[in-house]
Amino acid sequence: MAVVGASATCFFLLSSWLCLCSNARLSPPPESNATAADELALLSFKSLLNSFNGSLDSWNTSSHFCSWPGIACGHRHPDRVVALRVPEFNLSGRISPSLGNLSFLRELDLRDNLLIGEIPPELGRLGRLELLNLSTNALVSGIPPAIAECANLVILVLSKNQLHGEIPASLGAMENLYILDLQENHLSGEIPLSLANLPSIEYLFLYSNMLSGEIPPELGNLTGLRHLDLMDNMLSGAIPSSLGKLSNLIWLSLGYNSLIGEIPASIWNISNLWGINIQWNNLTGCHSGKRVQQAR
Repeated sequence: MAVVGASATCFFLLSSWLCLCSNARLSPPPESNATAADELALLSFKSLLNSFNGSLDSWNTSSHFCSWPGIACGHRHPDRVVALRVPEFNLSGRISPSLGNLSFLRELDLRDNLLIGEIPPELGRLGRLELLNLSTNALVSGIPPAIAECANLVILVLSKNQLHGEIPASLGAMENLYILDLQENHLSGEIPLSLANLPSIEYLFLYSNMLSGEIPPELGNLTGLRHLDLMDNMLSGAIPSSLGKLSNLIWLSLGYNSLIGEIPASIWNISNLWGINIQWNNLTGCHSGKRVQQAR
């Protein structure tokens, strides 16, 4: 009886082990789950779009998504999407929040299309993202503060849309940001003081919005800044003398505002400054050693 009992026990344990192994084989590995999630995110993105020239017709399950037009997958992780580049694809529709599930994405370039609607705050989940370009579309609403959660973002271009509301103060926490381009929108309110905390910024484009208030003197702390464009807004007050600390500045564009007073002498001492646009303000003072655009 003991032998029979032992055999029964062994049979039970063996059956249980085989069942566990069978279940393990049926459950896809984590990498496979992630790969499926990438494909699902892309198909969800496509489902909200119209492609006038059929540029996304090949986005279907008959081929691997890494071979789809506009998609690049990684070298270390060959089944994970690292870039989605579909500029000038004649796409219309809305940006799917599902793109926030592309956890390995480093580049998202949707510029020069006919996209409408809001920028999904879910894009803030893209912790590896380095480039986000949504320019030249018809996007509306505000800039999601959650975008600042993309801690590795180097280039943020949202220009030439219909974005409104204030510039989120949270953008000032993006330590790696090199280019911030928000020009040609309907952004209002004051320039956030937090933008003076961007240690890596070299190009700041806020041209042609509805920004008001004075130019923050704190912008003079952005010593790596090479191009500062605040033209065509509703800025008032004097030009801060602290801008003279921008030793790497090449171009300063402040035209078409309501600035008053004298151009600070410190600005003329910026050795790298090639030109300054101050036309259509109420400013005084000039300097023959710089290229100056001033209203006559």
